[in-house]
Amino acid sequence: MAFASLKDLYLDELGDLYDAETQMIRTLPRLAEAARAPELREALKKHCDESRLHLERLELIFTHWGERRRVKPCAGLAGIVQEADERLTQEATDDVRDASIIGVAQRIEHYEIAAYGCARTYARRLNRLDEARLLQETLDEEGRTDRRLSEIAEAHINDDARTEADLQAEPPVGRLHYVPMDVVAQGRTDYGPLAVRNTADEELGVLDGLVAEGELGAARYAVIDAGGLLTHRRFLLPLSLIRFDEGNRLLRVDIDKDVATRYPPFDRDEFQTMSDDDRSGYETRLLTFFRLDHGDPAAAADQAPALPEWLVTGTWITASPNRVRDLPKEARSFVNEFAPVSGERADRHREQLVAREFDPPPPPNESIDVTPPHGDKLR
Repeated sequence: MAFASLKDLYLDELGDLYDAETQMIRTLPRLAEAARAPELREALKKHCDESRLHLERLELIFTHWGERRRVKPCAGLAGIVQEADERLTQEATDDVRDASIIGVAQRIEHYEIAAYGCARTYARRLNRLDEARLLQETLDEEGRTDRRLSEIAEAHINDDARTEADLQAEPPVGRLHYVPMDVVAQGRTDYGPLAVRNTADEELGVLDGLVAEGELGAARYAVIDAGGLLTHRRFLLPLSLIRFDEGNRLLRVDIDKDVATRYPPFDRDEFQTMSDDDRSGYETRLLTFFRLDHGDPAAAADQAPALPEWLVTGTWITASPNRVRDLPKEARSFVNEFAPVSGERADRHREQLVAREFDPPPPPNESIDVTPPHGDKLR
């Protein structure tokens, strides 16, 4: 059918809505019968009665125009109804089935709200204000039903549909674990980023974390953030290739800058969502790459080498209790918790792992220990 004017489009929309309401009258009783929660059954039955009133309003509008009722199959709602029927035939607990019924019923409501909103607007533009008022009444009833379904779902049905396993599900964990840089803290008096340069003093990036195996003492790779204009490129370097330049307080590695650009990239977000199988394959590719590229004996070993001395003595892992609670389970074993306290309130004669606002002066005849108090906590 060709649309020559807004009137043609308006009447076509009304015909689509008429078929949609007819399908609703057939579908809602099935949903109500399958529902277990009494308030859900009541809401669906009430809206089924409202749908019959909606049909009468549509018939009255066609009468106003002196037109025969134009009925056309509503394919959009038919698809939602088919999905509803499939949900009803799937095996599920009563609570889960109620949650799924609310979901499909609200899809139907949202479809009709959109369609009635368009029809109401067309009626106003055509100066059919009485018809616009009738359509607005229907629109209000559809909205109230949608809100009532949300209230029922939020009151208890969605919570009842959960299981203990849903609440305790953990993300997949592979052999390799990423330890972010805000956990791998810098040395006590050096809070800046730890730069990474090659022997030609070309800048390769900054240390952005570690990739470890189960325990931090078995870390294999350093994550290097090479920066970038719009996005940060991160790549991996074996810890065995990196040394600490004490004089310049940075990390050195004996590779050319252009060689570093083809080292394995590392995407933190993608890595965290990998399955066990994906992480295992990723680890195998890393071991193969570094064994072939550098003949790195650490890459060929089944066990990751011990942490290099520069990492043990130059940095330590520490975090506040609040931060520790937010960390992935596998990263918590890497962490020493500290509890920030005021320097004025800190008891120097009581041993505790704390971070002070400032360090009090040492008592007379007491030497200053220049070794970070947490320096060997990673051993």
